[in-house]
Amino acid sequence: MANDSRFNWMKDEEDRAVDNLNKDQTENPDAPRMIKVIQKKTLTRTTRGVYVQDDIWDQFEAVIYEQKKVKGKSKPELVEEALNYIIDKYNG
Repeated sequence: MANDSRFNWMKDEEDRAVDNLNKDQTENPDAPRMIKVIQKKTLTRTTRGVYVQDDIWDQFEAVIYEQKKVKGKSKPELVEEALNYIIDKYNG
C-alpha cells in the first residue's frame, strides 16, 4: 500500500503544507485566520439519586422543556438553583 499511486496526492499536500509552514506563508493570504476558541470550563457535577412524587417531577420536566425552547438554563442549572433556594430558605 505504500507504493499505491492513489495516495501520492496526500504526500504532495503534506509536502506543500510543510513548505508553507517553513516559509511562514499561506495559500490564500486573504483568507480569514482560524482562531482557537477556548470553551468555558464546566463545573464538575455528580449524579445524586432522590425520590420525588411523579406529579412534582412531571412539573419540573415541563419547566426544563420550556427552558430548552428559549435556550435558557439546563437541567443541572435548574436543580442547583432550586437547591440553593432551599438552602437559603432553611439556613437563612
